[in-house]
Amino acid sequence: MPKPRINRHLAALLLAALHVWLAASVSRHFSCAFDEPAHLAAGVAYWREGDFRLQPENGLLPQAWLALPLVADPAFTPPPTDQPAYLGADIWTLGDQILHRLGNDPAAVLARARFMIALLGGALVLVITLWSWSLFGAAGGLASGLLAAFSPTLLAHAGLATSDTAGALGYSAALLAFWRLCHRISPARIAIAGLAAAGLALSKYSAVLFPLVATGLLLARLLHPADLPAFGRRMRGARRIPALLAASFAAVFVAWGLVWAAYGFRYTAAPRDAAPSARFIKPWDDVLMTTPRGIEHLMADGSLLPGHTVDLRPGAVQTVVRAALAARILPEAWLYGLAFVERHSRFRFAYFAGDWRGDGWLAFFPVAYLLKSTPAELALHLLAAAGLLFALRQRRGHRRLYRVLPLVVGLGVYASVAIASGLNIGHRHLLPCYALAAIVVGATCAPADRTGGRLRLALVVTLLGLHLGSSLSIRPHTLAYFNLLAGGPDGGHRYLVDSSLDWGQNLPALASWQKQHPSPAPLQLAYFGTDDPRAYGITARRIAEPAPAGGGHPAAPEPLHPGRYAISATVWQRVYTRVRGPWTPAYEAYYQKLRAWLTAADRPGLARGPDGESLSPDELAELYLDFDQLRFGRLLHHLRARPADARVAHTWFVYEVGAAELEEAVGPPPNP
Repeated sequence: MPKPRINRHLAALLLAALHVWLAASVSRHFSCAFDEPAHLAAGVAYWREGDFRLQPENGLLPQAWLALPLVADPAFTPPPTDQPAYLGADIWTLGDQILHRLGNDPAAVLARARFMIALLGGALVLVITLWSWSLFGAAGGLASGLLAAFSPTLLAHAGLATSDTAGALGYSAALLAFWRLCHRISPARIAIAGLAAAGLALSKYSAVLFPLVATGLLLARLLHPADLPAFGRRMRGARRIPALLAASFAAVFVAWGLVWAAYGFRYTAAPRDAAPSARFIKPWDDVLMTTPRGIEHLMADGSLLPGHTVDLRPGAVQTVVRAALAARILPEAWLYGLAFVERHSRFRFAYFAGDWRGDGWLAFFPVAYLLKSTPAELALHLLAAAGLLFALRQRRGHRRLYRVLPLVVGLGVYASVAIASGLNIGHRHLLPCYALAAIVVGATCAPADRTGGRLRLALVVTLLGLHLGSSLSIRPHTLAYFNLLAGGPDGGHRYLVDSSLDWGQNLPALASWQKQHPSPAPLQLAYFGTDDPRAYGITARRIAEPAPAGGGHPAAPEPLHPGRYAISATVWQRVYTRVRGPWTPAYEAYYQKLRAWLTAADRPGLARGPDGESLSPDELAELYLDFDQLRFGRLLHHLRARPADARVAHTWFVYEVGAAELEEAVGPPPNP
């Protein structure tokens, strides 16, 4: 192998290894992110039971990959399969058992699973560096590699046992492999393109976008006059069309076969020896929307969130899935996952910049990109875009643009679909865009005239230094990174929460802060997450909890007490509660009505509601839940009017609440 190529691969490997270390070495600082237990449970079930019913919507490949070191460990204890949670595909209960109920070491389980995803992050940096190097030379490759290796966005999700990094890797690799196939057809390139496409299909359902991207690239290749080497022959003109189509179909066939192989060439999601009661977490009729209906969000005062009702009716995806099910074209679990994702992308409640809705905002992803990219990252993206536009005016600029065409097409299609989507639950869905944009940034280092080239290179080096500084300054809390446009990490909650900021990952930070600031007052905890605070030494009473899976509260809500309140940012913005937005007169009236009812009621024999109506157990539980949510909403409305007494890890609001303040916050109506 020539020395320059050795140096190229060595530099790329070093950057990839650095990214892996940066992502994986901070695992001990974090509790599990909200989705991680579900990925763990599903991956373990795939390996140990060959059961694909659990969480197929998040990709077989990343979940199986991250669970590999767990199932290979003889000391690891998996959840039993003869329990209702397993038969009903209740991944949250199973994930909690893996981490906290079966004697496994939760920190070790998470660290090993996260390391596997960090390896995929390293592979993504490797693809970015080598692709950019092939287009723009050593300087361009190193610039792209450094930008990606230190990107807070890529690092945050390469350090979590979820599927987003795998999706970004799959999309980038499939794009590169298909573009290479368009320029030389050989058995090896067909196999690699098929392998990459299968990796994407098994990682994220963004794979359904790829045919659109591939069609655009095929047309661009046919419009380009260059000959097409195919199996040792050179094809010109129209002769290239059947060769390209045949190669594309061959790659699709390889991908199709690999998807079937991943599912053990078995159509059914449940293994053949599964119990008759084994099922998906939601029935097929639900994900296929067999019975059309409207969906909306009921507030605690009985009102509906105005203007955000979505009509759930079968569409193109459901039609295709039904046909594929009938013909058994693909494994049942893969088809179920596709239908599940499309169904839940129609209406998924979220918060964005002071607004709450379930059908999304066109501005969500553009604003998320502007606020969560480092300033240097934004500047480099802008510089690269300006360079491409300038190239259009140059004599040989079209040749340069053609080389980056797959990046532009892949980026444009993905970003357009993301912006139009109503699934606005996290900035993480832009990971493929960050990967492709990092490659394009390599163009800023392409050779130019001597004076202009030196100035431009100096600017790029300066910006990369600033980018590294921004990334290292937020470490280890890269998920909480926001730039100065948002007011920094402590201002990000005003715009985005959930997996863009507070995904339940900062229990260790709260525990550490609590040790450094001891208080005799009891801690009352409003936590958004799926981990167990007790595992980190946090003794607290949980408040503002959603309704339990079994339905309702078994007893009237306990009174709140003076003391210390710790509220995580996603709860602070009331994303998943019944009291959203401003505290209204309707909320106040209903709260006081329920408060008076509960204060005066004979609780042991409580059988009538606030209007004297007879209550069933379910109706009583619903009233209890309404009161609990309204009381917390009123408390939060009061606390938000004053600064928090402490902020912890950018995601926790801590308040010291005395008896008088608590009475003012949740007691009788205030004087006019």
